[in-house]
Amino acid sequence: MAPGDCCVPPPCSKYVGRGVEEKWDDLDVYVTGSPNSSSAVVFICDIYGWEVPQTRHLADKLAASGHFVVLADYLDKDYFFSPNPDDIYDGLPAWLEKHSKPRAIERASRVIKTLRGKGVKRIGAMGNCWGAKITIGLLFGDKGVDAAVMNHPSFLTVDEVKAVKVPLAIHAARIDNVTTPEMAEEYGEILSKSPENEVRTKSYVRIFDGADHGWTTRYDENDEPARKRAEKAHADIIAFFHEQLQSSMVVEIKEVTRPKLYESV
Repeated sequence: MAPGDCCVPPPCSKYVGRGVEEKWDDLDVYVTGSPNSSSAVVFICDIYGWEVPQTRHLADKLAASGHFVVLADYLDKDYFFSPNPDDIYDGLPAWLEKHSKPRAIERASRVIKTLRGKGVKRIGAMGNCWGAKITIGLLFGDKGVDAAVMNHPSFLTVDEVKAVKVPLAIHAARIDNVTTPEMAEEYGEILSKSPENEVRTKSYVRIFDGADHGWTTRYDENDEPARKRAEKAHADIIAFFHEQLQSSMVVEIKEVTRPKLYESV
């Protein structure tokens, strides 16, 4: 398989999440952090689901920085797995059709509505890979999201990026067959020309050298360079939400650096 493929499964991890699993209507959710926080992050996972230890670790890191985090199982435990060891994409089109974007957006919108009902004042959305395609559907008009992060996004369109109404941070990989560096740079240019002042001035695209698709939550913990790249992205995510959500419970973050419009790190 080629580096940068979106369908490479995550390596094993011994990490045990600090949150708890609950049922919100028809959704299984992993919640972590203080429910009394004034800010929350709705985390939408990739095609391998909400149970991946590295994914829950990132959710816990965001919670430790002061936000209430909701990681829901929008896939109903039907995670993607290719039946063909020689073709990691085998079955993906049918799987994507089954897990439609409109249904996932509707369910994520209900999570946001629930959080607003609990008194949360500022809400961020974050999507990885497939989850980014769902996340961007929450950024048009008044969907209740105040800022968003996308990590190694998949299946975005130029028109969708043009329609974004809130500050957006995109963390892209240098080695990615799905969202190439050139595509990521184009998204950055679009955001820089947005008619929305907050989008234009607070959004950014950062391309990580040496990283391939999925690196923020599919890294091997025993691979030091891969782990450090993931940790750098995690720090950027925390800093972005710290600045945009301003939680009442955020711990002090000594330095918040805003990347240039788009840059490599």
